[in-house]
Amino acid sequence: MPVDLHVHTTASDGVLTPSEVVCTAVAADLSAIAITDHDTTDGLDEALAAGAGGRTAVLSGVELSVDEKTGSDVHVLGLLVDHRDYGLAGALAGLRLEREERAATMVAALAAAGHPIDLESVKAIAGSGSIGRVHVARALVAAGSAPSIEAAFRLLIGRDAPFYFRKRTLSAAEAIDAIHGAGGVAVLAHPGVSGESAFPVLLSAGIDGIEAFHAEHSVADQERFARLAAKHGLLVTGGSDFHAPDVRSAPIGGGGCPEGAVEALRLRARRYRS
Repeated sequence: MPVDLHVHTTASDGVLTPSEVVCTAVAADLSAIAITDHDTTDGLDEALAAGAGGRTAVLSGVELSVDEKTGSDVHVLGLLVDHRDYGLAGALAGLRLEREERAATMVAALAAAGHPIDLESVKAIAGSGSIGRVHVARALVAAGSAPSIEAAFRLLIGRDAPFYFRKRTLSAAEAIDAIHGAGGVAVLAHPGVSGESAFPVLLSAGIDGIEAFHAEHSVADQERFARLAAKHGLLVTGGSDFHAPDVRSAPIGGGGCPEGAVEALRLRARRYRS
């Protein structure tokens, strides 16, 4: 049975609730999934409850953005974290505030340029989830300022677009320390998508693994990152980066994941738990 160690819900920028994600994973006959929402663990209680006693194990996780001034967004997955850990919760609270402030700045600039959106509409789209650019993109589509989410990113709020604003993120050391402090395992997410220039810094900071298998990685990418992991004695994971049935990446279970990855993660996590 396949495993998917990179899945998003409405707690961040996914479109399915945590319970719906678990039901989708069960229907796909997955043996395990990891809920890895951006800068939040708010969906984990619901997901863990939905998966309790079922045939699909639900693993706690989070996806953190780190900034090492490499020119690309570097993401680190925290897998098997204790989502009630005080230190992790404090770090996430700060990141969530930064997300809202970035959204406010972005919306104000867009509105000044004639795009009829406001922060309240973006917050309504995000609901109780962690606000992200995808929520701004959906507001732009709803207001008629962009024909699609993809176009909104490409023309308006993507990294090279005129209304892109960076948010404050954690350093590699801060992110990895927060994950380890919560008893979790730190994994470099989709290096074939976001680049691997920060890898030496992440390695020095104590990264545990590499997401070599990802829906947007080519076979050559998979092989190269698996070799890099082996060279440095790191774990290899894989995931779909699922956000919605028809948006981005692949369906749940579609990213590929090496056999034994969950067991290897659990073994590695023991060193971070007192």
